[in-house]
Amino acid sequence: MSEPIFIFVIFALVLSAVIKGSLGMGFSTICLAILANVIELKTEISIVVLPSLLSNAIVMIEAGNLRISLRLFFTLILAAVPGMAIGLQLLRQADNTLSVSILAIVLIIYGCWGWANHKFRIDDKLIPKLNPVVGFTTGIVNGATGSQIFPVMPYLLSLNISKDVLVQTINLSFTVNSLIMLGFLYRMNTLDTDSVITYSLGVIPVAIGVWLGGKIRKKIPETRFKRIVMILVATLGLLLLVN
Repeated sequence: MSEPIFIFVIFALVLSAVIKGSLGMGFSTICLAILANVIELKTEISIVVLPSLLSNAIVMIEAGNLRISLRLFFTLILAAVPGMAIGLQLLRQADNTLSVSILAIVLIIYGCWGWANHKFRIDDKLIPKLNPVVGFTTGIVNGATGSQIFPVMPYLLSLNISKDVLVQTINLSFTVNSLIMLGFLYRMNTLDTDSVITYSLGVIPVAIGVWLGGKIRKKIPETRFKRIVMILVATLGLLLLVN
C-alpha cells in the first residue's frame, strides 16, 4: 500500500469513526463508500472489519440494554448467519464493479430514507415474524457489499423502542456480522495473519475518532447532525454509482 493511499485510509477510518461516535452507527458503510474510490471492495472489507468491531464494542458499552436487545431481536441476529454465507459467496463470484454498484444503491436508498425522516411505524406484534426476514436479508446485503445497515436500520427505526435499545441492537447486529465476516474472510483466503496484524493498526485512529464523535454528539443536536450524515451517505452513493 503506497503512502498516499495509506494516509487516505487513515482519513477514512477517522472520519467514519467520528460519525459512528456521534450517531452510534454508520462506520462500515461510510468508510467503505470513501475507500471504494481507491481500493477494491474485497480489500476494503478486510481493512474495515477489525476497526468496525472496536467501534461497535465502544458504543455497546455506552448504550447498555444488552439483555433487552437479545430478548427482542435474537432471531434477527441469528438469521443473519445464513444470509451472510450467501452474500459472501456473491462477493466472491461477482466482479468489483457489480459489488460497488450494489453498495452505491444501498447508500442512496438509506441516505434518502434517513433524510426524509419517515414516520412509518411497524406494529410490535409483527416483530417475531419480521425479525428472521430482516436479519436474513441484512446478512445477504452485508456479505455482498460490506454494508451492515440495510434493511436492519430502517426496520429498527420503525419500531417503538427506545434510542438506547436501538443503538445497542444495531451495534450487536454489527458485531455478530463482523465476526462472521472475519471467519468467512479467513476461509476465503482473503484475510491472513499478516493482514490481520496490519489492519489491526486501524483500531487506534478509530478509537480516537469514536471518542471525538462522542464529544461532538453532546454539542450538536442529533436530528440536525443525522440529516447532515444522511446527505453525505446519499451523496457518496451517487458518486460511486456515477464512477
